[in-house]
Amino acid sequence: MNVTVPVVRTRYVIVHYHIFKNGGSTIEHILERAFPGRFATVHGSDPDATLDAPLLVEFLRQNTGIAAVSSHHLRYPKPLSRQTVFFDWCFLRDPLARLYSTYNHLRRGDADSLCARWARSYNPRQFAMRLIDEAPHQVSEVQVTQLANAGAFTRPADERDLERATAVIREMAVPGLVEMFDESLVVAEYFLRPAFPNLRLEYIPQNVSQATPVAPAESREYWEGLWGKELYQRLLRMNEMDRELVRRAKREILRRLDLVPRAAGKLADLRSRCARLALASGRHEPARVTLAVVPAVEEQARVRRSGAGA
Repeated sequence: MNVTVPVVRTRYVIVHYHIFKNGGSTIEHILERAFPGRFATVHGSDPDATLDAPLLVEFLRQNTGIAAVSSHHLRYPKPLSRQTVFFDWCFLRDPLARLYSTYNHLRRGDADSLCARWARSYNPRQFAMRLIDEAPHQVSEVQVTQLANAGAFTRPADERDLERATAVIREMAVPGLVEMFDESLVVAEYFLRPAFPNLRLEYIPQNVSQATPVAPAESREYWEGLWGKELYQRLLRMNEMDRELVRRAKREILRRLDLVPRAAGKLADLRSRCARLALASGRHEPARVTLAVVPAVEEQARVRRSGAGA
């Protein structure tokens, strides 16, 4: 007897967990280009809304043509489904660089939130001090809290939260870093190829201000000059877990990059495609800023020799 049993075809969906000021606008631009007419941003009706896995599954059930989703409000854990394979993306960033980017973004905008009013009223040092005094959830271990505790700030993060967040990074389909943006995309293109064989992730940077000063994320002198030595040290202490999570994410991305054949060539090809896309659009691509002190591709050998683990 030869029996053919009807089954539902497996569906592949990319889900981008968008942490504020972590390159999310550019990721949305990438996904919208890669999936024309099949990409959606999904948010709650309230600015502080939280969306969970069952809500996402229901949205996708009602919108069968959607292949990629991005959301500020969606929280881990990612959905589990017998019919759908979810490829989760989340980009992290050096927490101090992220804080300063948040300040500049709010200062430029016209939002009426309390933090936005503070940003327009204060210099960077005063802004950070006001957050520490009145909004610790906005300035302390934001990314660990997002991954480990669904964004719910109920206490200072600790090692248990860091380990949970690390597990999310290790199991993530596309872990990314703003400081290693292109390297993260090279890894994504390669390892997502079995599910998305035609996926191309070239991009034009979005929501980037040429007026925003930038400096290496690890430049102590820069941050001490911006915030003062005492405040800088306090911000470091308040973000020990976030900084370690970024280091672990970097090691995981480098581990995967090491498995990509001809990674340096693929990185050069991605950047060439980005340049051609910018030229075709009539836009001049903003100058690239590499926040990592050591170029990522060159660092692979050092990481392997050190046996760095997470």
